[in-house]
Amino acid sequence: MSVAILINFKSTDRAPHYIPVSTQGAYHALWLPAAEKLGLKWVPLFEDGPVVDVNDLPALMDEFRQLRDALADSPKNDSLLERIDWILEELSGLDLNEVSEIAIG
Repeated sequence: MSVAILINFKSTDRAPHYIPVSTQGAYHALWLPAAEKLGLKWVPLFEDGPVVDVNDLPALMDEFRQLRDALADSPKNDSLLERIDWILEELSGLDLNEVSEIAIG
């Protein structure tokens, strides 16, 4: 299994946007312990399949940034940092007026 973000759009003509986040193993080994240590709200819920309100996207992106900063001190996390950077880039490119739902799971 894995963790991913699924962006659904208001327009029925537009296909959902899928953003892979992590394998289940990496989520449990790296993402979850760091998120819990930082006291993050959203990242620990990823496994439960939360639906994130469009208005909460800035808070979610801030959690990704906090997680990135916390994991940046180890060269062994380079691929994880690249993944977080890519996720932030994908989320930053969204027009929130076009988004109907952000589901994570």
